[in-house]
Amino acid sequence: MILDNNLIAYEYFKNQYTPNAIYPSGEKDETKLIDKYSPNKQASAVLILEDNIINEDGYGLKKGFYNICPDKYLDFLLIYQSGKLKAKIPVIETKFFETNNPEQFKPEKMSYSKFKRKQEKEYRKYLKGENPSEIEWKDAEIIYIDEQKSWIVVYNFNNIRLIGVIKF
Repeated sequence: MILDNNLIAYEYFKNQYTPNAIYPSGEKDETKLIDKYSPNKQASAVLILEDNIINEDGYGLKKGFYNICPDKYLDFLLIYQSGKLKAKIPVIETKFFETNNPEQFKPEKMSYSKFKRKQEKEYRKYLKGENPSEIEWKDAEIIYIDEQKSWIVVYNFNNIRLIGVIKF
């Protein structure tokens, strides 16, 4: 056992020349909770709560506006307010929808003037900042089911539908 400062120099020397980073705990950066449950700014939708969702102890979500987004592995729906995580809802159902419609890629028969008008119309959309292939559709809603005494959260993002449940 080294009791002087040579131990610090030895650790620095060892880590400086290793080809790959060493994970002594076995946990990699991508599996850390701060990365797994960090808010995804690209896929956040607005969830409007009209009623309070509060348990007997007074903990829960108060009515208001929240950002909702899925986590990295689509296991949970994360509810944020002002950048702070307020709730984590388990996903009970995941649906993926087919986005490529074969009829969409079928060539259309049209005259040259009609083709030019269509091209100019798309160009005007590009000037406005609208790129039809890059528009992302996001939606979130919450439904109360009285029989189950639970809330169902439905999150839609392009071709993905995630359904989560809140039950006290």
